[in-house]
Amino acid sequence: MQRSEFMSQPEIIDALEEELRVSGRPLKFTVSDVNPDGPALFKIFINSADSSHGLDESLEGAAAWWPGPPKGTADVLSVSAEHDQINIRYLSGPPPRKGGQIELHPPRYLEALRDLWKSPLFAEASLGWLEKVTTLTYSPLLDVRSVPGFPKLRDRQRQAFGLLDREFGFLWGPPGAGKTYTVGAILASYLRQRPQARILLLSTTNWAVDIALLSVDRSLEELERTDPTAHELRQRCKRIGTHFIAANYKGREHLLPAVDSDLVRRIAELETEMPDRSNAAAYATWKDKISALRARIPKPIDQAQVAAMTTTGAAFSYRSLLARKPFDLILFDESSQVSLPHALALAPLGRRVIFAGDHKQLAPIVRSAHPDAKKWLGVSMFKYMNPQNLCFLNEQSRMAKEICDIVSCVFYEGQLIVAEKCAADAEWRAERRAQFVHGIGTDRVHLEKCSAEGDFKQTKYGIGTRYKSAEYIGQIVPFLTGQVGEENVLVLTPYRAQRGLIKTFLRNAGQTKVPVSTVHRAQGSEYHTVIFDPVIATGEKLLGHPVEGPRLINVALSRAKARLVVIMSVGDYANEYLRRVAQLISG
Repeated sequence: MQRSEFMSQPEIIDALEEELRVSGRPLKFTVSDVNPDGPALFKIFINSADSSHGLDESLEGAAAWWPGPPKGTADVLSVSAEHDQINIRYLSGPPPRKGGQIELHPPRYLEALRDLWKSPLFAEASLGWLEKVTTLTYSPLLDVRSVPGFPKLRDRQRQAFGLLDREFGFLWGPPGAGKTYTVGAILASYLRQRPQARILLLSTTNWAVDIALLSVDRSLEELERTDPTAHELRQRCKRIGTHFIAANYKGREHLLPAVDSDLVRRIAELETEMPDRSNAAAYATWKDKISALRARIPKPIDQAQVAAMTTTGAAFSYRSLLARKPFDLILFDESSQVSLPHALALAPLGRRVIFAGDHKQLAPIVRSAHPDAKKWLGVSMFKYMNPQNLCFLNEQSRMAKEICDIVSCVFYEGQLIVAEKCAADAEWRAERRAQFVHGIGTDRVHLEKCSAEGDFKQTKYGIGTRYKSAEYIGQIVPFLTGQVGEENVLVLTPYRAQRGLIKTFLRNAGQTKVPVSTVHRAQGSEYHTVIFDPVIATGEKLLGHPVEGPRLINVALSRAKARLVVIMSVGDYANEYLRRVAQLISG
C-alpha cells in the first residue's frame, strides 16, 4: 500500500478539531425551577422537551454557565436524567433564574489526542507504523492442539494464541464467545513464557479495563496450580488510574496501586453507599469523601509490568509511556470502539499489538457530521483486518440456540454457533429455560406486533417515543419478572426519551428495579430476558445509520441469554435487519 492510501496528518487534525467543536458545544436548557439544597448547592430543573438533546449522567463534571443577569458559572455535581435535574455547586454568583437559560459545557477529552497529532514527528511515526504493519504478510493461523494450564479453551480460543507470534493481529470475539477469558489466558501465558515482558492492556471504559485485568489475574491464578512463579507475576499487574470500581477487586486488591488495603476497602464500602444523584446534598457529601480517598491512590506506570488503563488515560499519560522502553505487547480490548487516530497514537509504543473486539458491535462514537470526522473517527483498526491476521471465535456460551441462530444468521453469516460443551450441559440449558408467560408462551424468541408507529414529536421525555410499545412493556414485564426476578430482565431502546417513558410505565407497575437502558450502555452485559423496543426503526439511530444501525441492533439482541422479545410496528419492517429478524422469529 502507498502512503496516499492511508490517513494524513491534516485530515486527522481536522477530524479531531471538528469532533471537539461539536462534542464540546454547550448544551442549552431552559430552567423550569431552582431549589437550594445546602450551602452553595442548587438543584436546577430543566424543560427537556424544549431541547434537541437530553440530559445524560456522563455530563457529571461538566462546567455550567448562565447569562443572567447576573451571569454565573458553576461545577456540575451530578445529573439525574430521570428527574430532568442538574445539581450544581461552587457557584460564582447567584444561581440561574426560573425561565432563564443554563448551558453545560462537556469535558474536552480529545484535546490531549489532538495535541499529540499536531506534532509532525509523532504523526510520521504513527502513520509509518500503520503502513508497515498493514503490508506484513503471514500464513494462516495454525490449529493449536493444547495450551498448558488452560484445558477449558475451545478450538478457536487456542488458535488465538498464534497471534502472539505476529507483530499485528486481531481477535474477533462475537457476543458470548469468551473473548475476555481468551484475552486473560493469552496474556497470562505470554507472561509465563516471558517473565520479564512488559504489557500495556488498554480498553475504552474503566469498567472494561477492570474486567480485562481481572481476567488476566484469574488466568494467572489458574497457572499457580502448576507454576509457583505465576504468583509473583500476579503482583506485577497493576490497574493504572483512580476511577476503577473498587468492589470488582475484592480479594484481588494486589491489582490496585494503593499500598493501603484498608483504603481500597473504604472506597469499596463508599461505592455501595452512593446516594441517588437527585439527592444533591447527600451526593455532594458522598462524592467529596470518595474523591478524597481516590486522590490518595498512586499511579505507578513505571513500576507496573502489566499496566492496565483506559485509552483516554493513556493519551493523557503518553509522555510517561513514551519515556519507557517499548512494551513487548500491547493489547487493545473492546478495540472496535477505539477510533483510528486513538489506536494509531498508542499502538507504536509496542513491539507487538493485538486488537480484540467485534466490529459487528458498537463502533467509536462520533457526533460531528464532518466528512473527515466520519471517515476516520468513526472506524476502528478492524478496517485493516484480513484473514491472515485474524482469529474468529465461532462458539458462544451466552445465548440459547434460538437466539443465537437469529444473531448468527443476521450478523455473522451463520458462523456463530452454541459451544458444543454448553449444548450438552444440562445445567447450562436449565439456566436458559423459558417458562410460560401469558401472551408469549414458552417461546425463547417472541415478536410482539405494535399497532402504532413511533415519532419524533417533542414530549416531556424528549424526542423519539412510542407510547404503545412503552405501555406494552409496562404490562408484560411484571409477568416476566414474576418468573426470573426484576434483576434478570433488561429493557433496551435506542432513544433516551423512550427510556424515560418506559421507566414511568414500569414505576407505575411497581417494577422499579428493572434496568432500562439505551443500547450503547448495554454492550458487555447479559440478562436472562431482554426486551428490545426500536421505537422508530426508520429513524436516524437505526435505518438512518447504515453502518451503526445494524451494530446497535446486534448488541440489543445478543444481550439475551434465555428469552428475547422484539417489538415491531409495520413501519419497522422498512429496516432490513429487523425485517430479517422478524422473518426468522416467525419462521
